[in-house]
Amino acid sequence: MSIKKMFGDLDKIDILAETKTGEVVMVLVCNGFIDGSPETQKALLDKMEGYLNHTQSEEFQKEYGGWPVILRVTFGREPDERILALLSKCPAWAAGYGVKLEFEIGGKQVRIVES
Repeated sequence: MSIKKMFGDLDKIDILAETKTGEVVMVLVCNGFIDGSPETQKALLDKMEGYLNHTQSEEFQKEYGGWPVILRVTFGREPDERILALLSKCPAWAAGYGVKLEFEIGGKQVRIVES
């Protein structure tokens, strides 16, 4: 499966929504089985970085500065274990941008902890 099919356009935010509780939720949608190849890992990190950098943009800050921001990475099915291992290291990276990282697999929120 191509990177574009798995992650869509790497330069675009898939979903950005405001919650009733006053948070901004950005959803990164991963389609199909996400394999653990180096190309796939790089594409996922690049897309996440695009989301994180977007939160620092003037446009985002003007609209949402001071709002709690959540980046929710969603998978339709469980990805390769190398992807899970990679993601387990990402919450501190996201926190550096002031963003809380969440993960969903098959519509259920999951915690991914470093092994």
